Amino acid sequence: MIKIQRELTYQLHNQDCILGMQTLADQSVDLIFTDPPYGIRGDQLDQHYNRDESQVVPGYCEVAAEDYAAFSLAWIQQAERVLKNTGSMYIVSGYTNLHHILNALHSTGLREVNHLIAEYTFGVYTRNKWVSSHYHILYWTKKKPYFNGAARFAGTGESYNDRLSVQTLRRQYQPGQVRNKNRLPVEFVKKFIEYSSRPGDLVLDPFAGSFSTGRAAAELGRNCVGFDLNPAAVAAFKI
Repeated sequence: MIKIQRELTYQLHNQDCILGMQTLADQSVDLIFTDPPYGIRGDQLDQHYNRDESQVVPGYCEVAAEDYAAFSLAWIQQAERVLKNTGSMYIVSGYTNLHHILNALHSTGLREVNHLIAEYTFGVYTRNKWVSSHYHILYWTKKKPYFNGAARFAGTGESYNDRLSVQTLRRQYQPGQVRNKNRLPVEFVKKFIEYSSRPGDLVLDPFAGSFSTGRAAAELGRNCVGFDLNPAAVAAFKI
């Protein structure tokens, strides 16, 4: 169960993220954690992999491959503007359009700190190529980022293992529950929020989807704002 602190705010808006971020003030956000569309026709993947999507919220919004470079630049420029000088950003991405995201990031004043890998064990079987079993997590910051290396497991050997550049993304089993087409586990997101923000900080997710970021923020005592174009997702996952 999500423990919501009522003195904090958790806003999920049915709005294009670029327009939505334009409503946020310069340097008003402490942390961005987001999982943007991958530009791989994700709205049609169930047709190729024979997935049961009876419990999936309809209306997933994908980005066309030919638009991905401009799309990435537009939202990342807004992200740079709204981030505080002590702020950080984590972007979860597949490999297909990763170069467009990296090109956009390198065109800004943001700086790269880590390129993490999220390894998962639920890759789709392939016969003529290697099985994809990881996501990329890009950790970029502004001038003097906040990072609490002792946020979890302080003073123990587990702190070292917890911060390795290869992270494990465990499959989330919630049979019978309504879900988004792409969903990161709340417990996975919480780790990054703990390390890169303080209680009461403002966390932004431009591509909120199932609002895992908002739910993680709620459990950790942070404020959160998210945007998503899919009205069905916003209605289903508001907290």
